[in-house]
Amino acid sequence: MQGTHQISSKLSHTGNPYDPTAAVFYGQFIEAAYAMYDADPNNLTPPPSSNFPSGYQLAAWVQMQDFIFESTGPTFYGFIAQSKTAPHQFILAIRGTSNWVEWWDDLNAIVLVPFKDPGSGLVGAGFARIYDTLEVVAHPLGALAESAVPQSLKSAGGFAQQVSALVSRRAAGPARAEAVVPPVSIAVAGHSLGAALTTLYVLDNALTERIHNPLIYTFASPRVGDATFAGAFNALGLTSWRIDNLPDIVPYLPLGFTHVNTLKQYDSLTTVWPSPSCWHSLATYLSLIDSKLKPDPSCQWLALAEVPARAAALALAHAAAPAATTQSVPAGPVTVNITIKAGP
Repeated sequence: MQGTHQISSKLSHTGNPYDPTAAVFYGQFIEAAYAMYDADPNNLTPPPSSNFPSGYQLAAWVQMQDFIFESTGPTFYGFIAQSKTAPHQFILAIRGTSNWVEWWDDLNAIVLVPFKDPGSGLVGAGFARIYDTLEVVAHPLGALAESAVPQSLKSAGGFAQQVSALVSRRAAGPARAEAVVPPVSIAVAGHSLGAALTTLYVLDNALTERIHNPLIYTFASPRVGDATFAGAFNALGLTSWRIDNLPDIVPYLPLGFTHVNTLKQYDSLTTVWPSPSCWHSLATYLSLIDSKLKPDPSCQWLALAEVPARAAALALAHAAAPAATTQSVPAGPVTVNITIKAGP
């Protein structure tokens, strides 16, 4: 994989240092989005999960539509959370792939199309198509919230406009005690496909709504667009960290695209079971950042090493250098085999 990544930086392109504590904190919001989805994949407005970060309340659900040959129905993909102590501060968290339909979404982006905002370059067609389906559904407020019907904000316009309408409304009311209400801000976190979508949101928001995005943390992000898109994103001067795991396949796709800044890279080759799903798992990423956290049980290397067959396979995996991973990517009526070198 040498030659395909920039060198991992300790500073963002704004000069701000990488903060692993903040990375884990924002990653936990994505974990909550996964837990809310997994509890009932058919529920478009699930209640907050047991691991929903304390100090925050659910402000809205984020829904989207997947695509295979035609659009599927809407699916819960994330949420917007509001700080209980600083009501002007919000966090947008969007989860990643959970099934084969969503893996198709991740890989069905090899065609570049103009992004919706003029002058912002080209982006993956699949990503752009999904981004246009994103919908914010506001969580009801007030004493009758439990019996109230969630409100779609689709009428406000595109996703950036919907987010802006939500946070502006929630930050302004009910009436605040402060003499001067601080400006609204929304931090952003995404994993896998969610990382691509949040990257699109940040640039779209900066060019249209201009709600302040103080921090952006993405995990296992695929490449989103061309060099012009990446340049436009980087020129925003935001504190943006794109966290990737060296053996994870997804950050190397789609081929020919350009990553946005700034990379912080980890390596799980000696810490989790060597498989694409374990390399890509958000739990793996968080365990690499904070050693007190553990990968998913099925990916924990020490436990699997007790099984002789898997221990032998693990030894062979590390003995093979250079190694190669082949990913078959659906591309219409044919299959494109992409081989990614995973060694020096």
